[in-house]
Amino acid sequence: MSRKNKAKKTNRSTGRPVAAVAVTIGDDNYNSSNDNDELSFFYKENRQQFMNGASYNQPTLFPKKPNMFSDPVGMRDKLHNLSPEKRSATATRLIEANQMLNDIEKIQKERGDYYDDNHVEISLLKSDSSYIRECVLWIKAYVSSNFRIPVDTSLLVGSPLPSCWMHITSLYPLSDNRLQLMRVDAISFVILLAAAVRLGQPKERFSLQVVHELHAHADGKYDWLHFDDLKSHDETRDFDEAYLRFALAWTGIKRARSMYRNEGQRVAMPQFHSKNEVATQYKSLLSSIETFAKEQCHYCPESPVGLWNLGWYTSQVKHNGKHPWGAAVEFYNQMCDCCLLADKADDDFYRAEAGIEAAMSLVLGGKPIVGYSVKSGAKVQVLRDFDLTSFGVDIVGNEQIKMQIGAPTPVVARECRDNEMKRLRDKIPLTTLQPGETVIVPHWEVASIWNFAMKAYSRVEAFGHGQYIYGETTGWDIAEGFLEGRLGTLVPNRYNNCAQVGFKVTRDRGTWPCGHCGKYESNLQQCSRCKGVQYCSRECQKKNWKTHKLHCKAV
Repeated sequence: MSRKNKAKKTNRSTGRPVAAVAVTIGDDNYNSSNDNDELSFFYKENRQQFMNGASYNQPTLFPKKPNMFSDPVGMRDKLHNLSPEKRSATATRLIEANQMLNDIEKIQKERGDYYDDNHVEISLLKSDSSYIRECVLWIKAYVSSNFRIPVDTSLLVGSPLPSCWMHITSLYPLSDNRLQLMRVDAISFVILLAAAVRLGQPKERFSLQVVHELHAHADGKYDWLHFDDLKSHDETRDFDEAYLRFALAWTGIKRARSMYRNEGQRVAMPQFHSKNEVATQYKSLLSSIETFAKEQCHYCPESPVGLWNLGWYTSQVKHNGKHPWGAAVEFYNQMCDCCLLADKADDDFYRAEAGIEAAMSLVLGGKPIVGYSVKSGAKVQVLRDFDLTSFGVDIVGNEQIKMQIGAPTPVVARECRDNEMKRLRDKIPLTTLQPGETVIVPHWEVASIWNFAMKAYSRVEAFGHGQYIYGETTGWDIAEGFLEGRLGTLVPNRYNNCAQVGFKVTRDRGTWPCGHCGKYESNLQQCSRCKGVQYCSRECQKKNWKTHKLHCKAV
């Protein structure tokens, strides 16, 4: 074979990661980078360059998926039976949250039938120190566990609600929020927030109404609401504005997301809902979630929660107006940052969940590496910078602009660079693929991030809580299927073609437990009469009818 033919054969594959070079516009300096740190793929500087896959030879972890049958008692027992030396920081936080629920139960037993009504004037509740302490425990338990503690119904109804919440009769969009209560001071804020926390499914709407009301008071900076006043009460001394605004945002996200996912919960109460109501439409609910997530990032920047929720918002391209591929790139960066924060916070839930989603977004082209042939016929790869949104001629000539280009020779790299610069001058959208261009996936990066997530998942599943990770993520099956070769054979040191570029334009419908067997699925069918319970099959509905018919009422 001639030398010329050998060269042609070497360049024939678009999937092979040829020499990764950092090309500075107007400069011919080339360099490569690699980092063996477990977190290396999450670092921003490494997201913006090629990572060498030749040295990655770790076996891919495929742990057994969790049992999705809901068993709150069994989960709690498994958690508390962990020996102290095997308790991770994540397990310890859950144990503390469960202890708070035990303390709430003790308070309710000591109170007995002191309140003969389930709705009590807030002025009376504010004078009851044990009730205020109970409200504090409710908020702390849910926030410290990130709403991952199963609570007995008897505990939820064992505490009276402030009657004033029933005066919050309308749900306004956050962008056009209006006060419905005259004055809400700091203690009243705590009491109403605890009520919103307890008003869960199927009362998401009522809970969200309270959240929006409190948000209006907090944003208004009114004279009657001073969070510093909480320091003068023993029960609320640990609270400050940042913590309560974070907790308020978390509650709002949980309720708005539930309504966004399950349209049946919105139409089940026609007396409170109309199709023309702005606040309960998909785009409005998503806007609320985005606002709340940004507030979480602001009020508690060290927590991974805000970035996790902001990433979920980014993925909902059906209603947020984002480009499916651009959203995948943005989502990938948000999940990588979330993983780094989760590692600092020693939070295995978000290590696993954000890691799974980051791996999934890579499979969808989240690291926008594009392969194509230049005019000379050589194959190249370029990592496009989606932060570069628009350029003028003067900006394009800036020598500080860098590009990551994979090419067999510096000459071919310069040819690729010239082509990329022409795209920028012509203002071709970065999300536009031209004829002959293919998005490619570095499967060694997917495998590394997936393994990081699965190690954290295994630590959580050790105390029976892995179902939260599987149920709260959308990317498990996508990333796992890719790594198992169901989307194309994984060849060492070669890129894979991206089977689906960007998110599908669909609405996340979430996962819900079957009303009989407790199995979690995203395709459950509602009871057609009351629309308040879902079933995974006709058989489960029939088996549960004897119990359900006692509570089933036609809408």
